[in-house]
Amino acid sequence: MGNADKMKILVNFFVVFFLALLLFLVPSAKAQGTFTAASSAESDVNAVINGPTHKAVNGDVIQIPCSGAQTVTWTSTISTTASIKITALGGTPNTSPSTFGAGTNCLTILDNNTSGPLFSFNPTYTSTNNVSTLENINIDPITASTHLVSPIFFNGTCTVSGCPLVRADNIYFGKSAHWTEGGTGVDADWLIRANNVFGVFDHCTTPTGTQVDFLSGGLDSYLGVGDYGDNSWATPDTFGQQGALYIENSVLTTNQAFTDCEKSPTGSVGGGCRLVGRFNHLTTDPVTGNFFVAFGDHGLDTGGRTRGGRQIEAYGNTLNCAAGACASGISAYRGGTGFSFNNTLTGGSYNSILGSTIYRTVYGPSPWGYCGGLNSKNPWDKNDNTVYYSGTASASGGLTMTDSSKNFTNLTPSGAPYTFYDVTQNFMSEISSNTATTLTINSPISESGWSGIQNGDSYQIIRATVCADQGGRGQGNYISGSSPSSASALNQALDPIYAWNNSASGLNYSYFNGQYSSRLLTNRDYYLDTTSATPPGAQTSPTSPFDGSGSGGIGVGRGTLANRPGCASPTCATGVGYWGTDQGKWNQSGSGEQGQLYVWNGSTWTVHYTPYTYPHPLVSGQTTGTGGNSPNPPSALSATVQ
Repeated sequence: MGNADKMKILVNFFVVFFLALLLFLVPSAKAQGTFTAASSAESDVNAVINGPTHKAVNGDVIQIPCSGAQTVTWTSTISTTASIKITALGGTPNTSPSTFGAGTNCLTILDNNTSGPLFSFNPTYTSTNNVSTLENINIDPITASTHLVSPIFFNGTCTVSGCPLVRADNIYFGKSAHWTEGGTGVDADWLIRANNVFGVFDHCTTPTGTQVDFLSGGLDSYLGVGDYGDNSWATPDTFGQQGALYIENSVLTTNQAFTDCEKSPTGSVGGGCRLVGRFNHLTTDPVTGNFFVAFGDHGLDTGGRTRGGRQIEAYGNTLNCAAGACASGISAYRGGTGFSFNNTLTGGSYNSILGSTIYRTVYGPSPWGYCGGLNSKNPWDKNDNTVYYSGTASASGGLTMTDSSKNFTNLTPSGAPYTFYDVTQNFMSEISSNTATTLTINSPISESGWSGIQNGDSYQIIRATVCADQGGRGQGNYISGSSPSSASALNQALDPIYAWNNSASGLNYSYFNGQYSSRLLTNRDYYLDTTSATPPGAQTSPTSPFDGSGSGGIGVGRGTLANRPGCASPTCATGVGYWGTDQGKWNQSGSGEQGQLYVWNGSTWTVHYTPYTYPHPLVSGQTTGTGGNSPNPPSALSATVQ
């Protein structure tokens, strides 16, 4: 054998040796797979997620063994940055659109972790293997009086291409011991906290006696930009798309709300949430009777710097007022816009079916201040920036003042009310009524700490026509920073709320209830299919007349596309809607109504809204979704609005 042949053999040997060594030294190249824990003990489950048995990678399936019925106690958090599925074996889960609530689970975990969640998913967006799933588990508090933390966290990291996808299904919360704010504590007031993720929570159950929210969602760094939900408010709506958190086919009971946009996972601030509640069976807790709303969000108020909710959709749900009298109904827009339709409210009476609350008209939270009317005080709002009247009040600590030197004109014009600014006490409140020499203001909320107009207080009358993040508003200018500065209003687009074909067994007040402000107008900020009659319903059937004029509070029609008005005579009002019941193919359940919402733009009917595919693709087993979203983040960002 010549020297050249010997050299060739030696080179080949080193190549093979090097490749073998490389495979040994780079375990991260290992493909994903299915791994079963040695037992349902927390340490064994953690061992196949965080080592030493196995270090989870994106796409892994982690199985928790269970036979018959098992109960285990966990005392700490299992945390992962990988997008994995954690599933408990031995149960019979519900999966179809014809089933509701959790199936029969084998495994029950007793939560005795007083310092954090049981499960903390912290995925980063990737184009593949991008889904984090938790399923087929009962989660109970260790006792009904142990102060705990929300048992499930999903805290993602978005990029300009999208946000990670998540799913929680067939989770039964509180099968034996209930989750209650009074017992398990304020930190456990949300069973799931989610931030910077898209996805679905389906076939879950909270039983009678539950007194906490099901979900608090947020998008504080939407598409990887900014914080506090600022970018969610600076980008377009995502109705009918993947870019939201969906709750569907669940059986939920509470004395509070089923969704909120309030408390995010530890280490994030939340804000700008985009939520959808559809095809759920909901019940108010019959024990306390204290119920806020089914699907709601926080506003630009009591959450401090964090932005309000961006959008809510609620449709196909049944809500039973088990307590006999409920404060609110299906949707509450403390911020943003959305759609509420085909919901059935039974079992008692409701103050309203849906509504919007603007607390900043009577409360001045930091850093936003009151929505009142002066740029120096409220630069983010759309202000007249004019002092219409000023003087000295004659009052005795109540909500009414007198100034005999004045001749006030109407200070409560529809849709553009004025504000009373108590300069002495630095307090503002929207004016609810007035005469030539007196005026009465709306009562403040408890957080304001204000005790009424005092004799001798100096005052000004000012006006804001649009409050930042208010109901019926959408995309606007981008701001940033913990203490944002603004040279002008956020200039958020008019983005009306639409509601139709919702029914209630009894209404105490109105279909749509605006609290603390009269600045929202029907057929401008919100459109309904109802007059002021009770029960609601301007159309007695989908084939009854709908002329589209917007008169009498009628702003949304419903029926087949053939029955949609031509709008040549009478002329349709710009913005009115029509739900075409025979249009669209989004409902893949095999039963139930399809539909698309058309809006008259002044010259033609255009498709305005089509719901997202139902069941959610993640429920249907399409786990390869990218988590991307069509809107692009704003460019050339700065902390000052131009």
